[in-house]
Formats: sequence, C-alpha cells, structure tokens
Amino acid sequence: MWGSLAESTGPGLLAALRLALERREFRLAYQPIVDLRSRRPVGIEALIRWPRMSIGPDVFIPIAERAGLIRDITRQVCRLAAEERITHRIADPVRLSINLSAADARTLETAALLSKLVQALGGPFLNVELTERCLLESERCGPVIRAIRAQGIQVHLDDFGTGYANLQALVELTLDAVKIDHRLTRRVCDSRTAREVVLHLGRLAGTLGLSLTAEGVETEAQAHQLAELGVQRAQGWLFGRPRFIEDCEDR
Repeated sequence: MWGSLAESTGPGLLAALRLALERREFRLAYQPIVDLRSRRPVGIEALIRWPRMSIGPDVFIPIAERAGLIRDITRQVCRLAAEERITHRIADPVRLSINLSAADARTLETAALLSKLVQALGGPFLNVELTERCLLESERCGPVIRAIRAQGIQVHLDDFGTGYANLQALVELTLDAVKIDHRLTRRVCDSRTAREVVLHLGRLAGTLGLSLTAEGVETEAQAHQLAELGVQRAQGWLFGRPRFIEDCEDR
C-alpha cells in the first residue's frame, strides 16, 4: 500500500503501472446516469479501477499520460467493455459511456478501436467522453470526432467548466452533450453564482443542440435544484455508486 502521494507518483508506481498493463489488472466499475425528471437510467459510465492499488484514476491516469501509456489503457478499457457487455446485462435500454484522453482524440486509430466495441455491443449504444483539453486542439481532434460520430457514437464533453473552455471551439466541434463538473454541482445549492453558471450553461447547451448532464450529484436538494435549472441528466452517489460487473446484474 502506498503511504503518501509522493510515493504513489514516483518511478515505482510507473513500473507498477507498466506491469499492470501487461497483467491486465485493471477493471471497470459502472455508474448509472439517470433522467432527472423520471429518475430512470438512460446511461451507464465505465470507470477504470486498479483494485490491487489503493489509488484512484485521478493519480494514475496523469502518470500514464505523461509516460505515453494512456493509449494502452484505453485499449484495455475497450477490451473489458467488449467482454463484459454491460448493456446486455441490465433491463433498461441504456448507452455505455467510456472516457477518452486528448491523445485518443488525436488519432483516427481510435475510431477503428471504437468500431470493434460497437460491434461487440451489438449496435451503436456507445458514448465517449472527452475532456475540455480537446477544445484547445479542435483542429486536430475535429476529424477524429467526426469519424467517431459517423458510427452512431455520441461524443460528450466531460468536466465542463474546469478552465479549458473555448467557446469558439465548442461551436466548431460537433458534439452531442456536455457534462457539468462535480465541483460546480457541489455548490449549486449554496451559491447563487453557481446556479447562474448552470443556468447559462443550460441555455448555451440548448442553443447548440446539446444535452446537459450534471456529475457528482449526492443529495436530493442538488438533484431538485439542477432539474429546476434545466439540467436533463445526472450522475452521482445519489443514484448509485460505481459497481463491478458482478454486482450490476438486475435483481
């Protein structure tokens, strides 16, 4: 077990990360995305986990990006998602969301990789989530995004409002949805400014024909406030914590 963040970001972790890729130690945990009005599930996000280590993806994903390993992690995520086929194991018709890095959005190889996953899922039941960093590279990412969407895959912008926003690029890129960052969700009940930001984000999304999802919803008060502000979908512990595939079977 890693005793501190300093230890967990050193060369030992990088070596462990490389070994984990070779041994396929990573797993997917699935968290529901619901319609805020009906509370019915409309999607499910696959979140990468490393059970052997006591650290989260917020620690090891940046290390993988710096070491040039992030594409290998994306390949393993797609392989696991194809093997587990979560959309076939639950009763409600939902779309599966997986996360892509900025590096994934720069190469057309990603579109081919996702094509295989669509085939394994038995149809275009797939969403991909990109970070706002892709807005800074819209010229490079644009062709890849178009190739992904041509397969019936929806493209969502994740963690919107974290500081990389480029509204011109948001207009130029063809997207389907944006997700409000959990830090903004956390403030929506106690900050008038946060509520105004969410309200204007909703109007912007509506103007661009995008749906809006809030991340990190933990309380009924947050869910109610977000719905009042026009947010259509939500994700967070209020609706379900991430669970491994063996715990996701419909009871």
